Amino acid sequence: MADIVLQEGLDALSLRPAAARLGTSDRMLLYYFGAKAALMDDVLGCVSDRFTDYLARSSRGIRIAPHNMVGHTTALMATPEAKPFVELWFEIAARAARGDTVYAAAATRIAETWNDWIVSTVRFPAGVSSRNAAAMMLAIVNGIALLDSTAPSVAAAARSRVQTVAA
Repeated sequence: MADIVLQEGLDALSLRPAAARLGTSDRMLLYYFGAKAALMDDVLGCVSDRFTDYLARSSRGIRIAPHNMVGHTTALMATPEAKPFVELWFEIAARAARGDTVYAAAATRIAETWNDWIVSTVRFPAGVSSRNAAAMMLAIVNGIALLDSTAPSVAAAARSRVQTVAA
């Protein structure tokens, strides 16, 4: 299911079509997961784990200077491997913003995972609240990634400005 959702988006989680693609029935999915919310939580958890693995592979244990993190991360988000994750992230965030509690929980979990990755990847100077600084970086990265999919020229200008400030 995680593969399907990454290719097609959240609408692919409709029970009957999803069950048919998996070669089972919607009743069997409900039997194993108890409720559609549990199925969605499990699938989104799997997707989140895959993206975490991608981030870990991409950083290969290196520690990045704070002024290079936003550029590094926006470049990662723009790769073909990351694109399905980023697109799905925006879908999850939009549904969470509309008050869907299942997606709100997933959005929180995903954002916390990304924030933890930034904290573990950046060499923050002594005295800097790493979690707060990482959250700010994540907000900037998410903004640029959203602009990449909606207004690429604005995203390029933002990316250029971030790189100029970091230099």
